[in-house]
Amino acid sequence: MTAARRSRGKVLLLAGGAGIAPLRALFETLPAAPGHLTLLYRARTAGELALREELEAIADERGAQLVYAVNSPDGGRPAISAKMLRKVLPDIDRHDVYLCGPPGLAEESYAALREAGVPARRIHHESFEF
Repeated sequence: MTAARRSRGKVLLLAGGAGIAPLRALFETLPAAPGHLTLLYRARTAGELALREELEAIADERGAQLVYAVNSPDGGRPAISAKMLRKVLPDIDRHDVYLCGPPGLAEESYAALREAGVPARRIHHESFEF
């Protein structure tokens, strides 16, 4: 999970749960032109979005995109699907992706990324539970 793994100019950071910690560091430090860095952060509720103010400040400062995938008030869970990823980033297949979060999120997201055309060699991931 370092910048050295990167092979493309455009990068998607996809985080869930405690996975936001290492991706927050990359969001701040990974070299990227304005508009070439996106952080997609999955949480059950808005209250679970750790580091929200920091992330928004970093996004503003860097010209990066910050996207939240948060359950609706009635509990509806936004799927991280190939369709959703292509909507957020129409050229997702031209991105390097750093993926970090709990196993369920990692598995769902990995499958969606592959379906969206991201080669496996450009998906850099860590999965863990607490």
